[in-house]
Amino acid sequence: MASRRRRIIPILLILALAGGGYWYWQGRTAAVSSDSTSGTIEATEVTVAAETMGRVQEVLVQEGETVQTGQALVQFDDTLLKAQRRQVEAQLQAAQGAQAAAAAAQAAAQAQLDQLRAGARPQEVAAQKQAVAAAQGNVAAAEARLAQVRGGLQAAQAQRTQAVARFTQVKEGARPETLEGALAQYEQAVAAVRQAQAEYDKVAWKPDLAGTPQSLALQRATLAAEAAKAAYESLLHGATAPELDQVRAGIEQAVAGVVQASAAVSQTEALVVTARAGVAAEEARLELLLAGARPEQVRAAEAQVAAAAAQVQAAAGQAALAQAGVALIDEQLDRLTYRAPIDGVVLTRAVEPGETALPGGALLVLADLARPTVTVYLPEDSYGATQIGEPVRVSVDSFPGRAFPGTVQRIADRGEFTPRNVQTPSGRRAVVFAVKVAVDNPSGELKPGMPADVAFGQ
Repeated sequence: MASRRRRIIPILLILALAGGGYWYWQGRTAAVSSDSTSGTIEATEVTVAAETMGRVQEVLVQEGETVQTGQALVQFDDTLLKAQRRQVEAQLQAAQGAQAAAAAAQAAAQAQLDQLRAGARPQEVAAQKQAVAAAQGNVAAAEARLAQVRGGLQAAQAQRTQAVARFTQVKEGARPETLEGALAQYEQAVAAVRQAQAEYDKVAWKPDLAGTPQSLALQRATLAAEAAKAAYESLLHGATAPELDQVRAGIEQAVAGVVQASAAVSQTEALVVTARAGVAAEEARLELLLAGARPEQVRAAEAQVAAAAAQVQAAAGQAALAQAGVALIDEQLDRLTYRAPIDGVVLTRAVEPGETALPGGALLVLADLARPTVTVYLPEDSYGATQIGEPVRVSVDSFPGRAFPGTVQRIADRGEFTPRNVQTPSGRRAVVFAVKVAVDNPSGELKPGMPADVAFGQ
């Protein structure tokens, strides 16, 4: 009997341990199940919006493409700003020319003052006369150059006028008399081809026919007829979009030519002023050499030096202002290239090349998929058991049996009624608290909109 008892006692112990383990496993499973709730994967979205109105020239990314911070995404049309930059740059060059002229005038005034104070020798007088003659030659050369660049400006302005007129003509279409003229030219060209063909037929028996004048005349007449036909058909059908773009480009090119010619005129005018100032300075210096300096002349020369110094400062200010204008346009040009503010994925491509974007209008929507979030709702009795920074496990249907690590990022400090997306029966009967969980997603496998289960107490 004692031996039988010794055999039963270990069996009972084993059954007790198994029952206890089963009870613990059931309790643990129930605890985990009760601490699980569901939500939806969300990602931090950043909308890249237009700062100013402009035409989209190029969209450099596609939806679903991964981008890096600073990567170019959208390029706006910068034609107008580049033209403005050329204009401001011409103003800068003119201001720098004026500054150089003012500095030269200051140096000349200082030299004149020094000469007055020192007096002159015979060889200095002879050298000064040569300097006057050279300065006068510089004036003549500068004036001739000014007349030349003014003619260039007039030509550029005329070209701009022609370009505008051409654009108006192409946009409005040809007038009836223009069509009739083009048709007449085409008919004349056809008649010329017939005449050339008749002459060609007369020598068609020659072995070296290709090099005969009749053959060359027929080729030229044929090309002229084809060109006349193309011109007539172009007038008859009206302008196409590429033709309008081409004449617009002609206007922009003509405007740029006017800007450059204006800058050349301004620079040359500054050179003429400088040259004339040089003549006046050299002549005044010669007079001083011949007559000798008087006290009032010295004082006048000192005043001239002071005035020249003031002109140098004023010219330097104008040059600095123009330089700031160039820098401002460069900044505006840089802002026409919209770059990625974050590392992420392109969710939405809201514009296409050729569209006009308005200020504040969305261009692209980016999402940071490396650190998505899930917002779940815990019932009031589980609120106190959850803490910020607490690790959790997140699972989705797309990856069964796999858990993604997460961390409690935010816990609402105010309760609310159960939202519709709460899927636990106990949660629907109570006030709940929103809990935001950050999920590790370095490979980008989790996507916005995926249903997710969050398990607490892991």
